[in-house]
Amino acid sequence: MPQPNHKHKWLRRTLLVVAILLTVVIGGALVALYLVRAEPAFYHPVELTAEQREAAAQRATNKLATIQNQAARLHAASNTRPTVNPDEITVSFTADELNSFFEKWSNFQNWKASYEPYLDDPVVILQDGRIILAGRVKELNLVASIHFEPKIDENGQLDLELVRLLGGRLPLPESMVGTYKDRLVGSLRQKLPHWQANADIDANGAANPSAITASATELLFHVLNHEPAEPVLYLPVMAQKGSVPVRISDVRIEKETLTLRVKPMTRQQQVALIERIRSGDTSGVANAGPER
Repeated sequence: MPQPNHKHKWLRRTLLVVAILLTVVIGGALVALYLVRAEPAFYHPVELTAEQREAAAQRATNKLATIQNQAARLHAASNTRPTVNPDEITVSFTADELNSFFEKWSNFQNWKASYEPYLDDPVVILQDGRIILAGRVKELNLVASIHFEPKIDENGQLDLELVRLLGGRLPLPESMVGTYKDRLVGSLRQKLPHWQANADIDANGAANPSAITASATELLFHVLNHEPAEPVLYLPVMAQKGSVPVRISDVRIEKETLTLRVKPMTRQQQVALIERIRSGDTSGVANAGPER
């Protein structure tokens, strides 16, 4: 009676294990490819008529005007009463209002020229406790999204916590986008001193583009480092090129609505803000990326 060939048995078992592993790897790769190419369920570019978009943008504009009018009254009062204490204002925005206003404002400020070569159909999505920025990346032909859970922390700072990155429906670890992050940080690091040096605010309380860009850049560095930042929001004014800074005292996202509680700044606070920007408070820059 022939004896079993243990060498052949071992070879068959090895081949079987290899075949199983290949099946798992290939299957996983196909699933990953499907997930990265599939559109997330939450991604819905704005589907409003031109009239609906205009109406939504106007509602957002009217809400912002309420804050800007209060800021103007505060500015006028501070000329005679330097210690005047501004009242807080609560304002809410739907996703349609935010997206329609952004589209109108980006046309006014020509922001589209900056992102159109790289991104199609950018959209803001509001979920409970979360803001999602999403869009179709042209080079990769996939929908990328960045998920934030904003809050005001116990020290009154804005914690714009970055909680998730998605390529399509596939979660991406931050390490996978490290190269792009380093390039972005390196480029902004070189430009930041110029923006800081040219930061200014006019007599009516509107910060210029350099001040806004410098402030936004420092906020980005803090976000990338998972650090809180100064809770300043710049409200665009459709009739001019500048934006009015206000302080955020609370932020909530519930029932697909973003609710902000903000306080206009006195003239003294505005000047102090510009001085901080000019001085280069780069505490969020140190670990955001390599020196260039």
